Amino acid sequence: MTKENAKADPPEEYGNKLKKIIEEFGLDMDTENLSSLEETNTDTDELVEKVKKMSQEIQTEQEKKSKHEEDIKADSLMNQIESHFEYEDTYKKEKETVDDHDTVLDPIHTPVYLNYRAYKRMVGYAQRYANKNLDMKNWKEVYGILIGTVEEKTLVVIKDALPIVVGGPTGVELEPIHYVDLSQIDASIYEKAIQDKKTDFVIGWWHTHPGFGYFFSEVDSYTHLGYQIPNPYAVGLIYDHCEHREDFLGVAGLRLTEPDEGLLSDYKTIELHFDRELEEINPKIKKLVDKIAKNMDNVLEQLNYVENTLRKKALAQLQRNYGLILVPKRDIKVVDDEEEAEEDEDKLYIWDPDFYKKSYRIPKFREKIENEILNCEIILKELLEKEQMKKFEEKKEKFRKKIQKMLEKANEWYELAMEDYKNKVEVIYPFYDYLDTTERKKMENFEERIGEYYNILECLNIRSEFNLEKKT
Repeated sequence: MTKENAKADPPEEYGNKLKKIIEEFGLDMDTENLSSLEETNTDTDELVEKVKKMSQEIQTEQEKKSKHEEDIKADSLMNQIESHFEYEDTYKKEKETVDDHDTVLDPIHTPVYLNYRAYKRMVGYAQRYANKNLDMKNWKEVYGILIGTVEEKTLVVIKDALPIVVGGPTGVELEPIHYVDLSQIDASIYEKAIQDKKTDFVIGWWHTHPGFGYFFSEVDSYTHLGYQIPNPYAVGLIYDHCEHREDFLGVAGLRLTEPDEGLLSDYKTIELHFDRELEEINPKIKKLVDKIAKNMDNVLEQLNYVENTLRKKALAQLQRNYGLILVPKRDIKVVDDEEEAEEDEDKLYIWDPDFYKKSYRIPKFREKIENEILNCEIILKELLEKEQMKKFEEKKEKFRKKIQKMLEKANEWYELAMEDYKNKVEVIYPFYDYLDTTERKKMENFEERIGEYYNILECLNIRSEFNLEKKT
């Protein structure tokens, strides 16, 4: 239909055609543009051309608007988060050079990125003490700390969640030993961060609310103040296995809104992100929880064996029969004089029985070995000075065999203890992440003690070779 032979459409038909064309073009016309078209009573072809022209104008404006929004979004926090990665190996968040006023968020509102390792460690420990297969009256809360960093003052990244202690049905109370543990953990994290050139630190804490949801009790607020006052980005995560579903991972993050007001402060939930899709996380977590439930009794049995049999019996017997570790006396002298203190410290690296006897009880076996080695060294050094090399080599071999014979049983017992421990570790280690500080201490105490014994034993083994050199 051309303009020359076109007949004006009646207003009602024109209105219907207008709506139909608009729908076909998928336009979302505003009131002003719609009115301008309705006022024009013209033929359909002309109407189509006008709508096309207006569509192009609107599309152009929408593209400009969309680009503007994308530019803004590119500067926002959410565009800096890569939705799929595993920390250390695949986390490659690009840092953009932007003005502070574009990136710095109020710490209260700064979102949190929860690494899968931290999440599974938290859930794995939590569900040891509260799960659907355990009688509700036996459910217990647990407590732990969060390790992470603050990225560009726009994102808190949680890399690990350390289990600390299990409490009762409605709360967790820390004992003095746990504060010591926390202090040691904090120091070790700091040292490792310096060594690895990272900025990791204790970024917050986590605990469970089995069956009663997400909120800060008065005790929780008091606990969180200890984290948020020195660090406004501090995070408090709460896990409730009853809220863990196919469409929700059962964890929420909270911060105090006005920490300066202390216990009067309210709290708010934090925007929380994960490094994997929910559909990937849930099946893995289910397998993990089932595996922990199946094996944990055996793991705890092996831990008790390490504590009660290896450390308290085998290692104690080794120390009694072939003692090498010096035992501090109760009345150790406290030295105020700096020069005297440095002199005493130097003697720790040189066998000086007169010095050790002041502060330590020296095991008879250690004293016998040390004295024998010293006597042998004196004879060999004299032969070296006299350049009697043949006699030196003969005596050296004789003394080497003698000392090594004295150390033979100590070496055998040490190897037996370590072999037994390695067998237990093979059972424990796959579940080490889901042990709390008390349980981990059972391994650490043994390793520390046997390590101390080994260092002395290995030093004596080396010295028994009598690799002496003539003084020049």
